[in-house]
Amino acid sequence: MRYLWKAFWLGPRHWWRRFAALTGMIIDGGTIIVVPMLMKSAFDVIGKGADQAMGTLTRIGFWLVALAFIRAVGIYTEIYFQENTGNYIGRDLRSLIFQKLLYLPFPFFDRNRTGDLMSILTRDVDAVRDGTGFVVLIIVVNMIQTVGMLIAMLRLDLILSIAVLSLCPLIFIVTMYYGARIGPIYRKVQEYSGRLHSAAQENISGIRVVKAFSREYEEGERFGRENAKVYQANLDVVRLNSLTHPTLDFLGAATGLIALIAGGMKVINHQMSLGTLVAFTSFAGMIIWPIRQIGWLAELVQRASAGAARIYKVLGEPDSMPEPDKPFMPDRIAGHIRFEKVGFNYQDSDEAAILDFNLDVPPGRTVALLGPTGSGKTTVANLIPRFYDATAGRVTIDGVDVREWSLETLRRNIGFVFQDNFLFSDTVRENIAIGKPDAPQSLIEQAARVAQAHDFISAFPLGYETIIGERGLGLSGGEQQRIAIARALLVDPPIIILDDSSASLDMKTEATLRRALNELFKGRTVVIVTQRVSSAMMADEILLMDGGMVVERGTHDELLALGGAYKALYDVQMGDAKQWHDEALSRGGDALCQAVYQTTQ
Repeated sequence: MRYLWKAFWLGPRHWWRRFAALTGMIIDGGTIIVVPMLMKSAFDVIGKGADQAMGTLTRIGFWLVALAFIRAVGIYTEIYFQENTGNYIGRDLRSLIFQKLLYLPFPFFDRNRTGDLMSILTRDVDAVRDGTGFVVLIIVVNMIQTVGMLIAMLRLDLILSIAVLSLCPLIFIVTMYYGARIGPIYRKVQEYSGRLHSAAQENISGIRVVKAFSREYEEGERFGRENAKVYQANLDVVRLNSLTHPTLDFLGAATGLIALIAGGMKVINHQMSLGTLVAFTSFAGMIIWPIRQIGWLAELVQRASAGAARIYKVLGEPDSMPEPDKPFMPDRIAGHIRFEKVGFNYQDSDEAAILDFNLDVPPGRTVALLGPTGSGKTTVANLIPRFYDATAGRVTIDGVDVREWSLETLRRNIGFVFQDNFLFSDTVRENIAIGKPDAPQSLIEQAARVAQAHDFISAFPLGYETIIGERGLGLSGGEQQRIAIARALLVDPPIIILDDSSASLDMKTEATLRRALNELFKGRTVVIVTQRVSSAMMADEILLMDGGMVVERGTHDELLALGGAYKALYDVQMGDAKQWHDEALSRGGDALCQAVYQTTQ
């Protein structure tokens, strides 16, 4: 509940809306209490003579119409301003969560699934919006009306009021039981809903893989299992509601029955006027509604409370990688990278991803990290821009520990091409210029030409203004890769990290791109992460990695002369290319084969 209360007071600038809504609630709750008292006067005066009765009834009728209008104004005010406040809070929470997510470090996203985070941004925020909006409105109005009606009932008849209210302790016991049970169930519903969203998101995003491997049935079964958990949790809610709500309704109706029978006996015995009975039964009937709504409101409050707890768990996460009080922010950097006895473990793994790793890359040099999946080469690259912090040793740039740098300065001086290329649903131009939004068209096209992307972009009907599909759908893997490379080149950074950046390129395009990159890399520090020997060959130094350690290091020629693991890998990859070249030539594929084979040389 404390998180929901915290969300309720989110944004002090909304105080005047709260005040306006509260004013409307007081008007709403106050006017409805006056109506039964007017009805009492009307029924009491009916037996006092036609002339006197008609005058009094006319005045009462006028006041009833006036009160109806005043109450309508109060209801409009409370609904408009309280619901508006709830929507403002929902908007502000979504902005807070999204801004928080943008600055959270990579380990947070390693621990949390996308579907769970999307569920927090949507379902949980909507629950909190309702909990701080119309739910608060109903609770406050019910409290005002209940207190007012209780006072009126006690003034009309103390003994009858005590008899009618004798069931209230039982009603509160049922309500407390319901509140204690529904909270854990709703937390389970929201947890399972997050998992369901994750399963759906993964399959929709990876629909090509699902179809390519004929995984429709298996993925449907997996989704069905998660869906069944959500269904079962919601069924638990339904079972509890179906038991609690009728019980509360019955107890509420019983209070009206007590009022009618006991009050009727008093009227028969001339101990109470007919007008008093009408007013008292009206109050007893109206007080049933707040009682009936207790269970429903408890359900909504618990749903909102569970959502608020999940929201503030994210908002309470430590911000991005910690920075020193006076971060290092140089105007220019040379790009000298050093790893000094660096070790790293991922949070959920006891096994070291890299161990006692040392590397010295002087400015303007190119180093290639070569190895199979899981060898630790990508982890090494991720430590340079502080996507993660080393758990042992240190990483320095220009002699300064990266943990002493300003994160923004550090990352703006590094160009990235990731293994998993993500393109936004925007124009080609905006995707290339994401790191330099004010770049002129000429520079964007120049970067695209170097990345061998200009020709296929120009072939689109709208050229650079073509809208790319979600996650780059509609483009081939190679086209996506080349746009990602152009994006990194446009920033013109002193340090460039290419993480398997040519993995999606055909051999001919890779060769053309490599020749262009050789020119671009001059004067820059470059780290190439790859599984291809052909990509590593351009480096000044090659590190062959396996199991988080360096197996061999040296230049291409030195490693071939060594005759070890690198030579074996070279023979496998380059030998296949030579064999394919010879066989294709024998079938007459002269020009194409010659161009492709040159990529391996």
